[in-house]
Amino acid sequence: MKDREVYRDERYVLGMYDGYPYLTINDRKYVLTCHPYEPCLYITREDGSMTAVHNAFDPFYVLEAFQGGETVTSITGLEYDAKGFCRMIEYAADMVNINIDDAERVFGGRAKKKNTRQEKKKEEKEDLRETPFYPEAERIIVDDPFYNVIAEYPDSEVEFCLVKNGHPAYVRDAHRDALIQACRALFFDGEEQIWRYDCDGAEGKPITADAFFAAANKKRGTNYRGAFLYPPHGGWFRDTDFDRVNAALFPNGTNELEVYEWTTDWSDYFDDGHEWWGALCFTVYDKTLDRFAVIMASATD
Repeated sequence: MKDREVYRDERYVLGMYDGYPYLTINDRKYVLTCHPYEPCLYITREDGSMTAVHNAFDPFYVLEAFQGGETVTSITGLEYDAKGFCRMIEYAADMVNINIDDAERVFGGRAKKKNTRQEKKKEEKEDLRETPFYPEAERIIVDDPFYNVIAEYPDSEVEFCLVKNGHPAYVRDAHRDALIQACRALFFDGEEQIWRYDCDGAEGKPITADAFFAAANKKRGTNYRGAFLYPPHGGWFRDTDFDRVNAALFPNGTNELEVYEWTTDWSDYFDDGHEWWGALCFTVYDKTLDRFAVIMASATD
């Protein structure tokens, strides 16, 4: 994001300058930064002293959202517009360390946003703990220990499906076949189809394992690590959680992985993610186990 003002009123100026988000409160300027791996917002005063707001926001993401006319939601479920964000920062800036719950006391009893779609997904994931999927494809793996690990992260927006390799043909065809198998499991609930899809319209390209496991993007739902670590409605996880999940997913290590990244314009499952947070789709072939991990994510606010 280039240097610019994102919000201004008689009291606040919120924007980006010299590569950093800032907030000016009655001519007092604060620089806003964040921890690269933990949900901690830092407010730095002109004298160099600092306030840490725990379980708070990435200010780069916040400015991007406000610039696009969107709101943001904290880990507690409280929805912010630009002025509300500025008010919270002003309240927190006089502290040394403060949790987002305490910083939000400035709003009094302001109602928190209820996200019915997120609650529905959490309920569905609770139901899937005993039956991980409703597979119509014989090659879907339903009893792997990995499912016990991922069940401990019901707030995650990332969906996983393990598929036995049954396609000895060309590499891309085998990956597409695994994607088709996974869709028959993930996009159906018993006999009812939940999402429309056309895998023939999906375009895939090979990427390296390093690219697959890369650091989180600013638009977090567009890459694997970001999608797992930063679900859009709170419940943020740590890199140690990400490592634990992937150790269960790829128990023999990651040196023998073959990864394809797929477009996300071939199913309405991805429509919500296209609105804001992001959408992704990968097929990962583990040569040591002769199986695929199909990984998808899509969410909105």
